[in-house]
Amino acid sequence: MSKRQQSLLNFFKIAGQSDPKHAKIVSADQDCGDHGGHSSSTPTINAAKFAPVVSGDEDDDEAGDGHFESARDCDGNEAGTFVGDTQTGQIWTDAQFTEKKKSYPWLIMDKTGLGCAICKKVGSLGPDKTAGMKLAKEWISGSVTSSAPDLRKKQRALRKKVFEHGSTKAHVMASNICDTANENILVKAVINIQSDQVQTTARIFRTAYKEAKRHRPAHGFEHEIDCQEMNGVDMGRILHSNVACSHIQQHIATDMKRKLLERIVTCAPKIGLMLDEATGLNKKSGLIVYLRMQLPEMESPENIFFDLVELDDFGAEGIVRKLLDALDHANLDESFLSKTLVGLTCDGASVMLGRKSGVATRLKTRFPNILVWHCSAHRLELAVGDVMKEMGAINHFKILMDKLYALYSTSNKNRVELKECADGLNIQLCKIGRVLDNRWVASSLRTVEAVWRSYPALHRHFTHAAEDSARESATRESYNGMAKRLSSHAFVYNLGLMYDALQELSELSLELQKQQCNIIMAHKAICRQIRVFEAMSERLGRYSLLSQRRVEENSFQGVPLHAGRLTDKTLNQRMFFGSMARNLEKRMLSQGKDQTGYNKLIEDLKVLYPQYWPHDDNALFGECEVETLCQLFCIDSPRNVIRAFREYRDNNGTFIPDELNYLLTAVNTVPISSAECERGFSQMNLICTANRASLLPSTISSLLFLCLVGPPLTRFNPFPYVRSWIAKGHKTALDTRSRKRNRGMEAGGSIDAVWAVLDK
Repeated sequence: MSKRQQSLLNFFKIAGQSDPKHAKIVSADQDCGDHGGHSSSTPTINAAKFAPVVSGDEDDDEAGDGHFESARDCDGNEAGTFVGDTQTGQIWTDAQFTEKKKSYPWLIMDKTGLGCAICKKVGSLGPDKTAGMKLAKEWISGSVTSSAPDLRKKQRALRKKVFEHGSTKAHVMASNICDTANENILVKAVINIQSDQVQTTARIFRTAYKEAKRHRPAHGFEHEIDCQEMNGVDMGRILHSNVACSHIQQHIATDMKRKLLERIVTCAPKIGLMLDEATGLNKKSGLIVYLRMQLPEMESPENIFFDLVELDDFGAEGIVRKLLDALDHANLDESFLSKTLVGLTCDGASVMLGRKSGVATRLKTRFPNILVWHCSAHRLELAVGDVMKEMGAINHFKILMDKLYALYSTSNKNRVELKECADGLNIQLCKIGRVLDNRWVASSLRTVEAVWRSYPALHRHFTHAAEDSARESATRESYNGMAKRLSSHAFVYNLGLMYDALQELSELSLELQKQQCNIIMAHKAICRQIRVFEAMSERLGRYSLLSQRRVEENSFQGVPLHAGRLTDKTLNQRMFFGSMARNLEKRMLSQGKDQTGYNKLIEDLKVLYPQYWPHDDNALFGECEVETLCQLFCIDSPRNVIRAFREYRDNNGTFIPDELNYLLTAVNTVPISSAECERGFSQMNLICTANRASLLPSTISSLLFLCLVGPPLTRFNPFPYVRSWIAKGHKTALDTRSRKRNRGMEAGGSIDAVWAVLDK
C-alpha cells in the first residue's frame, strides 16, 4: 500500500475505532490484475468504511465465525495459519472454506486476504509470458479482499473474484508451469536422449540380477558379458567388471527395498516380527529379521525378508538396540511400530525368550500389546526330545542308526559296496543321515525311510563284509554284530514304530511351517495330532502293524529274523505313543508356563471362525471376545468391528465385512514359526561360501533381499533401476568418457597348439 493511501486511511480513522463493538477497517480492494492488468468487475474503493458486526446467522451458506487451518500449496507446503473472527476479516467458516478448497484447491487464506498457492509458487511466468498477461501481485501476496460494507456483499464479491481468477490465462499458465515442474521434464528429457544407452545398460543390469538370483560370485561377471557378446548381443563398453556388478546389485536391492518400505509406511499394515540369530561361514554373528504382513494387494500375509543385522553385542540389550536401529533406519520407528506391531516369534534360546531380560521381554516392555510366540516348529522338536528322555529304548535305536550313518558317511568304499548290494537287489539306495538330532524331524523321517527301503541291501552288505577274509578279524566281527542287530526282532519292530511316529511328526512340522498357518490352524492341527497319537497307543499304525507281522513270521523283506540279545530293547507301543501325546500337549498347547493365558487367547480367537460357533442363536455371542481382540491388536472403533461381526454371523460366514476383515488380517499376521528364518540362513550359506567369506553383512543382506524378495528373472524389469542409476550420476554402459575394458587374448603357451587342433 502506498504512503498516500496510508495517509488517506489514517484521515478516516476515528478515536473509538479500538472499541471491540466496532469493526476494524477493511483494506481496500485493489485491482487484482487477473486479466493482464484490467480491473475486475468489483468496484475498487480506496477508502475504508466502517462495517457493523454481522451475525453468522445472516447467511447460512457463507457467513460464520471459526478457525482457519493452514492451507497448502501445490507442493503440500503450509501457506499460513489464520485465526480470527469477523472483526479481523474472516469471511468463511472452517467447513465453508474446506468446501471452497474442493472446488479451488489452489485457494489460500492469509491475514491480509485471499491468495493463490499456484501463483505464489510460480511468482513469474518467465519465458512463457505473452503480451498483456502477467500474474497479479495481489493473488501472489495473498491480499485479495473486498471493500463491501457488509459480510454478505463481501462473500459475493470474493466468490466472483475466485471464480474469475481460476479461468484467467495467467493462472492457467502458472498451473501448467507447476505441473511441468512436478513431472521432472529435464530428467525425462535427458533419459529419452539416452534411450539407446538405457537399453544397453538394462542388459547389464539384467545379467547382474541373474548372477545374484543364482548365488553366483561377482568375479565371474566378465565371463558372462563375454559369452553374451560372442552370441551377438551389444553389452556396451563399460560396467563389465566384478566391482560394477557388485555396485549394480547393491543399487537394485537398495531401490527395491526402498519401494517396499515406502509402501509399508504408506499402508501401515499390521506387522509381525520373526527373529533368529546364527553364525555364518564368515564367522560373524548376525540377526536375520523377517516381516510378516499383508499389503492391500495381497490375499494373505507373507513372510518377507527385511534385513541381516550384524551383532557386536550378543546380549539381549545389544540385540534389541541393533534391531530397533535397523527398523528406525527403514522409517519403521517406535511410534509406527506401536500402532502396527502385533506379534513376535523366535526360537527358544534364553537370550531371546528369557523371562526377565530376554529380547522378547524387552520388546514387550516397549510394545505392551505384542503377542510373543515361541516358534511352534522348535517346540515340536523339544517335545520329541522329551519323549526320548522318557523312553530309554529309543536311545538304543538311535545308537544303531548313528552307527549306520558313521559307517557310510566317512567311507567311500563302504558306500560303493552298499550300492553294489543295492543294485544286485534292484533297490534304489537312499542317503542315510542322522535321526533325532538338532535338525528338523523331517530329516529323521528320511533316514528311517532310507533304512526301511534299503534294509535288504544293508543286511547283505554286513553279511558279505563279515565273511570277507581280506578284512581284519575285528572289522569282520563288527560287521557280523551289525548284521545280527539289524535282523533282530526288536530293531524291526522299533523301526516300524519310529516310521509311523516320525511320519506323523514330520507332517505336523511341515504344517506348522507353512506361511498360511495361523494360531487357530496350528492349534487345530496340534489337537488333531494328539488325538491321533492317543489312538495309535491302542491301535498300531501302518508300518508298525507291518513290522509286527513280519516279526511273527521271522522274515522281513526276505531277511530271516531272530530274537536277538537280551539287551535289545523293544519300544512299548502304549507308553511310546502315550508319551508323544502328553509331551505334545505340554509343549504345544501353552505359552511357556502360562496355560491359562493360552486357553483364553484360543477361546477369544475361536469366535471368529464359523466352525466353532454354537448351534443356539445367541445375538450377543462373541462380542466381548471381539472387543478384547480389538484392544489386543490396537484396532480403532471396536464398535464398528462388532457390527461387522454381527453381519458376519447373519450370513453364516459366507461374506466377511471389511471392518471384520481388518481384525482377521491382524490375527493371521501373528507369526507362529521362525522356520522362514532358518531357510534364510540356508540361502545365506549359499551366498557366503568359503571363497566369499569376506563379504560384508550389508552386501550379504542386499544379495539375500534379491534372492528371497526379488521377482524371478523373467518378471524383472530393469528399466526403473537403470533410470535411477543414471539419475544418481552413474555412467551408462555406452559412456565414451571412460576407458574401455581391455580384452587381451589369454596366453596359453604351448597349449595353443592343442587349442588350434580343437578349433578345426
